[in-house]
Amino acid sequence: MTAPSHNDRDERGQTRIKAYLSLPAFLTILSSAVEVFRKETLGYLIGIKGENKFIVEYAIPYQTAESTTTHSTLDFNRASRINEILERLAQGREYIGDFHSHTVYGKMPATVLPSSTDLLWTVPGDLSVICAVNFKKKSARWRENSRGILTGTVGAYRIEIGGYYVAKAHFGRQYRRVVIKCPPATGIRERPVD
Repeated sequence: MTAPSHNDRDERGQTRIKAYLSLPAFLTILSSAVEVFRKETLGYLIGIKGENKFIVEYAIPYQTAESTTTHSTLDFNRASRINEILERLAQGREYIGDFHSHTVYGKMPATVLPSSTDLLWTVPGDLSVICAVNFKKKSARWRENSRGILTGTVGAYRIEIGGYYVAKAHFGRQYRRVVIKCPPATGIRERPVD
């Protein structure tokens, strides 16, 4: 077994956590964020959790989430219905986290950085994905930048998809950035492009 390379370490020297999005998961996150643009979307992620790795096979938006430009809220009774379905029918896959979007707010651009509210509601050990939607200035192909964020344009929008992870509950909810990969969208490259 080989030791992780320098590119597999984060700024603190820890092994980078990576999340691999399937094409269906990528398309669902993207389309649900663009569909409600100017409001936030919220959904859950289904897949497989490994050591420092998540395989996201499905992203499923909560259709009844109440949302505004700055937050989304879901009904926990309705969420429990979804949990029951997953327990019975997921065939080895499990709930591994959630996704939500951030949208441009006035002149403030949307970012993939978690807000203090995001961190407060983050479940330790789960993957959290943020899809930031802004107006595009020019077209760009989909790529993974050096910070591990997927970026690209679609229609009138510039999209960034980033992730974070909280290992355990503690004051301040320190988080780690998760590298987001989606080879069906970006192609396969040896090194990220800036």
